[in-house]
Amino acid sequence: MTESPIDPARWKRRLPVLIVAGLVAAGLLISLFRDMGFVDTWRLRSKERQLLSEVEKLRQENARLKQEMDDLRSNPAVIEEEARKLGLIKDREKVIVVPRRQDAPAQPSAKSGTARP
Repeated sequence: MTESPIDPARWKRRLPVLIVAGLVAAGLLISLFRDMGFVDTWRLRSKERQLLSEVEKLRQENARLKQEMDDLRSNPAVIEEEARKLGLIKDREKVIVVPRRQDAPAQPSAKSGTARP
């Protein structure tokens, strides 16, 4: 006797295995792609690393700016340097303006605010 392609006894033996395999596949798909599944968790961890790096850069910049602020409040040399950039002079200093010669080559323009009167 030959077995027919649709054997009820064969299906009864395989049915629990197919059900378990289907449940495992469904569980795997759900754990990978649902909200807060593996894929979302991986994306969130990547974003977290990026944000932590940005926070560290901002902390370093904040520390640098605090140091610069302290220097501007208390360091006379830094205060004088900034005042000179603004074109200020000390008491009893004289500013000598040298006119540019007509045949002199053009110099690159200075940064705005650095030219002194």
